[in-house]
Amino acid sequence: MTPGINPLSKNIGDQDAKTGLTADLLRFCLVGLLFLGLALVIRQGMADDTQQWLVDLRLFLQGSQLDNGLWVSSMLFVLFTGAAISFGVPRLWVSGAAGAIYGVVLGITLAMLASMIGAASVYLMGRRLLGGLVERRFASQLMRWRRRFQQNAFWWVLYARLFPFANATLTSLLCGSCQVPFSLYLSASLIGFIPLTFVFASFGSGGVKGNINQVILGFGLLLLALVVRLLFKKFRPKSSPAL
Repeated sequence: MTPGINPLSKNIGDQDAKTGLTADLLRFCLVGLLFLGLALVIRQGMADDTQQWLVDLRLFLQGSQLDNGLWVSSMLFVLFTGAAISFGVPRLWVSGAAGAIYGVVLGITLAMLASMIGAASVYLMGRRLLGGLVERRFASQLMRWRRRFQQNAFWWVLYARLFPFANATLTSLLCGSCQVPFSLYLSASLIGFIPLTFVFASFGSGGVKGNINQVILGFGLLLLALVVRLLFKKFRPKSSPAL
């Protein structure tokens, strides 16, 4: 038995993780179904003037009325949504909005930039401003995660990002408070953010444009993200602690 680890609490933690993962999967599928329904309505049953209004709205949000409007719009989107993520707005909603406004390719890029800004900001808050508060409020969680980060910080951060059953903001605060190296934290977060950013950007783009194939692609990518997570657990480095 590993010193200092209660087997009962470990089993409870594993059960909580599985429950949280199942709940996240159900929520993600529900979001995908909502976007699929929107795509079907737009494609088959929405009035022409409403469809045109959606097209005009997307063009407006892309900055069509400004010189170099797309660049200006993209920069403002990244700054605004990056700040919003810093204050707890789920980055997956930002990914969906980015896909809906800018399409899959540009939407993914902007959503990733915003996610990294938000993750970096919350990390720095946890490291420099809220470290004491985090330690008092989440003492037991902090001890457990500090032990994990000492063993293999990169893989634990990556694991938390690949399929987040925990609060992403809390994860970032804990990483900052536990003094996880900033470059390691950012690189693991960058890799871990990619799968679900693709999923939600595809949902958003397909739903707003009435492109059913893009929404179906989002479901396929969601399944792939789950497979990646399972493979990560199976083939993790031997030095990585059991997940």
